[in-house]
Amino acid sequence: MSADRVVQLRWEPRRVAGDGGAALCYPGISMIRRDEGEIVGRTWVPVGEEPTFADDEALIAALHAAWCWTKPV
Repeated sequence: MSADRVVQLRWEPRRVAGDGGAALCYPGISMIRRDEGEIVGRTWVPVGEEPTFADDEALIAALHAAWCWTKPV
């Protein structure tokens, strides 16, 4: 892992405004990629109370991509 490339994981719910003024809140994990302190990418993956197999696979794929990104080229 390179000291210059860092991935931060953060619990980050998202709010989405719906029709009629109602807002929905979705829990999720934000993966923030930083290169030499600057944000160069961000991925948000929803995490529900009853995750499906597809939800689990999406989270695993996003984590794998983030960890691979931290490796020096």
